[in-house]
Amino acid sequence: KLTSMNTLKLLKKHHSTDFMDSTISIFFNLKYIIQFTQMENPIVNKEHIDFYVYGGGAVEKCVSNKYNILNTAYNYTESVKGVQLSAAVGLGVEFILGRNLGLYFDPSLRYSFDCGQPKSIRTARPLMLGIEMGLRINL
Repeated sequence: KLTSMNTLKLLKKHHSTDFMDSTISIFFNLKYIIQFTQMENPIVNKEHIDFYVYGGGAVEKCVSNKYNILNTAYNYTESVKGVQLSAAVGLGVEFILGRNLGLYFDPSLRYSFDCGQPKSIRTARPLMLGIEMGLRINL
């Protein structure tokens, strides 16, 4: 089964540092549009539960990269060229709730490639364990 989804993701980071007898707080906000595609291969298909393995990849485009220094008028916006690429593999389970509706849990191992993107959790730790869960509507 081929699955494809689009999503909007917001990454936030806060950093504080001491400077000349005061503390400066900087807030970073990155917004990404993500296109993720994966292939699933069933392991066990029962009436109310499915187990499967999956693998796929994502293309992420940073559409907003903003910095703000707290208690100042300083706001900085920077455009980001290129895209962030990643690959994932995992083992998932879906509990069938109805004919076209399921509750899913997808633990995964994900690797984000070095693509010259702004510093974030993906550039600091390119190999991560994750879990996605939610309702799935099968068309």
